[in-house]
Amino acid sequence: MSYRTRANGLVRASAHLAGALACEECQDRAGVLRACAAGLDAIDEHRRLMGSSELRALATTHGRELTEIALRHAAHDPRTLLRWSERTRATALAQPPATSDAATIPASLAALRDNGRRLAEARQAGEPTEELEKERLRLERAVRTEHHTQSAAGTDPQRPAAVEDIVAGVGDGCLVELVDVDGTLHVLVVHNGRVRRKVAGSTTEVADLLAPAAMLLRRAARGRPADTADIGRRLQEAILGDAVRLIPDGPVTLAPTARLHGLAWSLLRALHDRPFAIVPSAGQWLRATNAERPDPQRTVLVAGPELESGGAEVPVLAQRHPGAVLLDGPHATLGAVLDALDGADLAHLATHGRFRADSPLFSALDLADGPLTVHDLERLRTAPYRVVLSACESGVLAPVGAQELLGLAAALFSIGTAGLVSSVGEVNDAATADLMVGLHDGLAGGADPAAALLAVRRAAADDPVAAGTAAAFVALGV
Repeated sequence: MSYRTRANGLVRASAHLAGALACEECQDRAGVLRACAAGLDAIDEHRRLMGSSELRALATTHGRELTEIALRHAAHDPRTLLRWSERTRATALAQPPATSDAATIPASLAALRDNGRRLAEARQAGEPTEELEKERLRLERAVRTEHHTQSAAGTDPQRPAAVEDIVAGVGDGCLVELVDVDGTLHVLVVHNGRVRRKVAGSTTEVADLLAPAAMLLRRAARGRPADTADIGRRLQEAILGDAVRLIPDGPVTLAPTARLHGLAWSLLRALHDRPFAIVPSAGQWLRATNAERPDPQRTVLVAGPELESGGAEVPVLAQRHPGAVLLDGPHATLGAVLDALDGADLAHLATHGRFRADSPLFSALDLADGPLTVHDLERLRTAPYRVVLSACESGVLAPVGAQELLGLAAALFSIGTAGLVSSVGEVNDAATADLMVGLHDGLAGGADPAAALLAVRRAAADDPVAAGTAAAFVALGV
């Protein structure tokens, strides 16, 4: 259909925004929500034309004002607010990325990986890196351009989960979803067939606490005393407020706002001594709970280069999983690792990790022949069911657009990984190796990642370095 007979999605979204604002002036709440729904549908239609996960996430920026208006008018009713929160968060993760042939590494990515290897060697030798840095930026632009011109994947994205499905799926468990309504956090607690709402602190107040919390974890990772009790109390009051009283005993699943995904959640007293998992949305959690484990179940163990501990947990885990695929030293190359990850049941990667806030899709894990980036993960044909990333900042996600997320963890979720254990900050290599052995003991005993991490936190309580390292790891998904 031509532009003359049907305007593109962005133009129609702007028209619906005007309609929503007009209805708001007339105090027509139903009209506001109808216009917002139509506008967001138009944004979705525009977004689905894109093959790049980065462009899809950024495209939701065009619907930010529609999202804000809808949440404001939905806030008075808990179920309506939950429905609109799910309608407007992590939508890009529900559409699989467009992938190239997984067996063929694009030339631009191969060149970028070679550049990364040469950069690391130059830094280690104390040689000048200016020209290599310029080359890296040029290659990243080339990769990004190729990625942005990919056609959309053939499969349709899943629609947002219905409130009835979420409530039924939670059952007698507990889901806590945080919603930013005009700069104030609303806390939705789903439990035993009910959706209840409490109002907590301002997003500005919470944002002011994130940097001090991260600093305390860095101190602990470096072996310096760090008292996290006060910051944990203040975070809990600002983020959960009186909603803490509504949370029952037992496991909790949290769906925070996009900007809170990088928080070390176990600092909150209400969460520290219970199993909890973080999810981008309730819909993503439902998809994860319905994911089928691969059969036969294959375990993959990877040790990257230049770890202070040498990836000390990997040989121990290899002895406990005699049938596992083991890739270490020069064998831990990108091609071998991607081939092993494809369709694995459990993958453990002990590597150095780097989060790129300036370009999240170039966040990377270091392998023997260079970095493994988000672009590489998106080339997997079948997602590994569960992944443990024993690496600094491997779970940090960049908030982009309107409640969208980009990063290593987001890439794994988008291709179908059900569960992930990763860190949201700097961790101590030696302490991490010990903690990972304990984590896998729990997983081997039938515990889910959240319960296994709780056992790790309890075992580390008397050692400040181990406790700080354990606090930095979170369970994502199931």
